[in-house]
Amino acid sequence: MHSKSALRKRTATGVIAGFVSLGLILSGCTSGGGGDDADATKEQLDPAGDINATPADEVNEGGELRFPLSSFPPNWNYNQLDGTLVDSSNVLEALVPWSYEVGLDGAPALNEDLLESVEVTSEDPLVVEYKINPAANWSDGTPITWLDYQNQFTALNGTNEAYLISDATGYSSMESVTQGATEKDAIVTYATPFADWKSMFGPLYPASQTSTPESFNTGYADAIPVTAGPFKLEELNVSARTLSIVPDENWWGDAAKLDRVIFIALDSDADIDAYLNDEIDLVAAGTSERYDRVKDAADTDLRAGPSSRFTHVDFSTSGILADKEIRLAVQKAINRQSLADITIGTLPYELPLLNNHIFLGTDAGYEDNAGDAGAFDADAAKEILEADGWVGDGAVRSKDGQDLEFSVTIPAGAAASSQMAQVIQSQLADVGIKLNIKEVASDAFFEDNVTPGAYDMTIFVWSGTGYYAAGASIYHSGENTQNYGKVSTPEIDALLDEVITEPDVDAATDLWNQIDTLVWEEGHSMPIIQQPIVTAIDPKIANYGARPGAASIDWKIIGFTD
Repeated sequence: MHSKSALRKRTATGVIAGFVSLGLILSGCTSGGGGDDADATKEQLDPAGDINATPADEVNEGGELRFPLSSFPPNWNYNQLDGTLVDSSNVLEALVPWSYEVGLDGAPALNEDLLESVEVTSEDPLVVEYKINPAANWSDGTPITWLDYQNQFTALNGTNEAYLISDATGYSSMESVTQGATEKDAIVTYATPFADWKSMFGPLYPASQTSTPESFNTGYADAIPVTAGPFKLEELNVSARTLSIVPDENWWGDAAKLDRVIFIALDSDADIDAYLNDEIDLVAAGTSERYDRVKDAADTDLRAGPSSRFTHVDFSTSGILADKEIRLAVQKAINRQSLADITIGTLPYELPLLNNHIFLGTDAGYEDNAGDAGAFDADAAKEILEADGWVGDGAVRSKDGQDLEFSVTIPAGAAASSQMAQVIQSQLADVGIKLNIKEVASDAFFEDNVTPGAYDMTIFVWSGTGYYAAGASIYHSGENTQNYGKVSTPEIDALLDEVITEPDVDAATDLWNQIDTLVWEEGHSMPIIQQPIVTAIDPKIANYGARPGAASIDWKIIGFTD
């Protein structure tokens, strides 16, 4: 599957790419889900994950890591419309700075390589002062200064439509970014409160690449011209769908352990074949089919934990599903547990159904809000359709001469997506809906289909960044959002605008759950299951594997042990 990041990151079933802009509060699994006796023998995922955590001084110097990608991103500007992918962030965390990084405990932590300090100097209005590390420079030799913060604010605040941005959340709440005492001092003033302000300026890009819409939109298209991380770009080969990075000798922080990382984009289950043939050093194994292929592989660790990802079925209003009643009928006609079982299968972990769009089962704020809207009931689905005027004695219902027919768009070769699509096709046929399965090229799945909303239904995975507010745009009707299907209401919009300003955790949690209930009732999308993160990996690899939740990758300390 592929995934988006949220900002949610997107991904589709069977491959990892990757939102849930959720900061995981690791409080244990929720009840629900499978319901058969075999589940009693399954284990709970360790909320701490498993990365073979190893002190940096015990990691060997040198070595080459071969790292698979599920697609080759068309744009390496993570903030640009086509760049917000898990594949992008996995690479970019080695190359460009985040003001805050998400720790293994799920909490944001100041990136001290980039910033000496960050201070809230005023609560009303909210003013945040960023003091930049004097040693911090871009790879072209330009110092990192307040202008990089100021230009990113200008690009991402949503006021200039020529900037093709993924999401304006947070930046649209700002009033200004100005210079403080020195050029290494950025002062950010908010026009309206923004509770998740630590999510801002991550990743940060140079002013030279964000100062004009053209440079913002195309500067990192099939290129990574300027970096500022422990690694730098060695080679990017679009036709071969590979890129390699090596340590940057001008990096001012702790040196990276590895000599080189080679990223290789592999379609469908080709990554499993590559791992079994010793062509890559790790591979995602979070579905039953993939797990079964690698569980007995030689020289392999299986590292698992709860992820910040969830599989879902997404609806679009670009076609016949603009009719809310059809969307609600589809929700009733699909047995989500049958879709979850495709992932769960032989996996040895407890994986209940997910009944919330905002919170994961491991989040303290999780509530089951699916209610009647999310409950499987084929007879109720038929009643909704009949009341909406869709009638017929044949296999396919019709209304005013139009057949009740639409498509589900999936990436070609993604086995789990294909299996889910076939199950949905059968279940919708039972209530008089004809569903066509449309397969598209993996690299075009998001860029040409999901992002522009050119689909009726689709299946992919949202993967989180560690901040709730970053996912607000998935359910907001406005432009510059990640609500690709444009399913929302003014009431949902108003609550989203309110919740991102709410600093009180309990009050915000209540608002998020109100939003989730309305999202279910509007037929926006259908969450299926919180994805486990399971990685088959060379046992000698340290500090990587199953990162808990939305934890950042610390590329400096990834390496090999004896």
